[in-house]
Amino acid sequence: MPYLASLMSERIIGRSEPLALLSLGLALATNLALPVEAMAQTTTPYCTELKELNNYAMNSQRFAPILGQVTEGNYRATRLSLTGWKNCAFYGTTTYTCDSAELGSHEEAARAQQRIAKEILDCFTGTWLEAVEQMGPDFVVLHPRLGPASITLNLDQVPGDAHIVRFILFLRR
Repeated sequence: MPYLASLMSERIIGRSEPLALLSLGLALATNLALPVEAMAQTTTPYCTELKELNNYAMNSQRFAPILGQVTEGNYRATRLSLTGWKNCAFYGTTTYTCDSAELGSHEEAARAQQRIAKEILDCFTGTWLEAVEQMGPDFVVLHPRLGPASITLNLDQVPGDAHIVRFILFLRR
């Protein structure tokens, strides 16, 4: 309001305009105040797919509707990939995995891992949390407050000295 008062004192706006200006300000503030869930989805490009993946993990069919063809060994294709991630696939029928983009160093991958963990927790808006007692130097573990799923974010090195964050969602038994 100090800005509005200074405008009024400088006679930049007339006597009837402050109410209109205040109404406009309230309308803008209301439209700009997005719910936390909507903000997570706009800042985390894979939030929608992540929630869909979580829903499959929690229902009685598990991942059956999104399991694809067997590729090699025990890997299967998926019908649901996370936006911005690579090599999304299933290992067996209860473990879903994706790789981040390649990063130049272990330190850069560790920073990405922390950012990704925060994005995931923000996406799930308080229904998941870090399982600090299960974490190690190169992996972060996230659990839902309720349900059989778990997410691990592992640091890994790939050919060519590149580093990645590997996303693994699996069903705990």
